[in-house]
Amino acid sequence: MKKIFHIFAIAAVSLGFASCDEAWDDNPVLKTHDGVITTSFLNEPVMQDQSIMLTQANGSGNFHLTCSQPDFGYAAIATYKVQVSLSPEFTDYREITQAFYDCAQINPVNSDMAAALEYLAGVQTEADLPLPYQPLYIRLRSFVAQDEEHTQYLSNVVKFNSVSADYLAIWVSDVPVDIYLRGGMNGWGSEPAWRFVTGPEEDTWVIKNVTIPAGTEFKVADPNWGEMNYGSADKAAPNEKITLEYNGSNIVMEEDFSGLVQLSLEQGVYYLTFDASK
Repeated sequence: MKKIFHIFAIAAVSLGFASCDEAWDDNPVLKTHDGVITTSFLNEPVMQDQSIMLTQANGSGNFHLTCSQPDFGYAAIATYKVQVSLSPEFTDYREITQAFYDCAQINPVNSDMAAALEYLAGVQTEADLPLPYQPLYIRLRSFVAQDEEHTQYLSNVVKFNSVSADYLAIWVSDVPVDIYLRGGMNGWGSEPAWRFVTGPEEDTWVIKNVTIPAGTEFKVADPNWGEMNYGSADKAAPNEKITLEYNGSNIVMEEDFSGLVQLSLEQGVYYLTFDASK
């Protein structure tokens, strides 16, 4: 998984867009329910016919979008969210979490676009990749956070004719990773029974049904004691959460423990939780 091993993307996909030449009054405006208005304010892509492969190497690059701000009836700082679908009707779509505030700089990250594409395509494992090249449809949702009427604008839909992804950009649970609990309970080895798998939530990894006797020392590490080599001066105990440090001290289990061990990454810090209820 890309976040485990800190693989950084090294290339970018650069996509250009043309200005929209249509007069604003020529664009139809349709009021729909719940204060949502649909109108044309997203510019058409110039490179819509180019084949685009989203890879781990270009994951930090961007899709570059531009638009014209909808008319909220007053000077407003609007928020823009990018929505992605495999159908022009947007019967099923994913909205990118990142928010944008400048119509000239709406730049969703390639890795987020790859994840949206994979979710929509039903990707479950790396065996489902690479995806076939297929059309990808994009629209914008614009709103003003302080608007008491909660008015929202949905843009026109633009189409990229041929987009694919060749790496697992989504989070999939129960996938084994090269991270282990290594300690006195297993001869400090990287044993399969002590190998973490991806958890149900992003940036979590778990080992189920483990037993660690009181007084046992251990650490969280990869097979080579390399990039993953984490310990803690805090003692471990059932139903406790401890903070890990790179190359830290051996962790000591205070009491006999049986249950689930969870490793989590929160704002760049690793934590270890010992859940005796599972």
